[in-house]
Amino acid sequence: MNKNRRQAPFVNMGSSFLLVVFLLLCLVTLATLSFSSAQSDKNFSQRIADRKTEYYGATNQAEELLGQIDGILAAIASSDKPSENLKKLDFDQIDSIDADIQYNPQEATISYQVPINEKQALDVLLTVNDLEKAPKTGYYQIEKWQTINTQKWETDDTLQLMPIP
Repeated sequence: MNKNRRQAPFVNMGSSFLLVVFLLLCLVTLATLSFSSAQSDKNFSQRIADRKTEYYGATNQAEELLGQIDGILAAIASSDKPSENLKKLDFDQIDSIDADIQYNPQEATISYQVPINEKQALDVLLTVNDLEKAPKTGYYQIEKWQTINTQKWETDDTLQLMPIP
């Protein structure tokens, strides 16, 4: 008689609970991974935004210096003998600009650097055009507007495969 009587096995009662616990663990794991990924993306975006802000700040400073140099070259071009005045472009005019600007009279180039951060700088090189033809050609030509590294990069190629006492 007992053999004909059907009883619900104990496994059926606990299997739904185990399934719910497994699904709950899967959802918690997925939520943790999603949160970690979102936090990583936020940090990366913040670093990129900071880098762009530093770069565009340096670019603005370089543009301001370029405007001051343009004013000096415009004053020289409007003088009686612009070619002679350019050859004797005195450093008082360039030193009036509050920056480290180098003028090379042999090559007729003006160069300066604007720091972006502690590791990089914006390097600018201008070639001064013939100032007698300046209204048509402009006062200068930008030869280089480039981000450069100011710190030496040192590699660490050592690999410690086994601890050595």
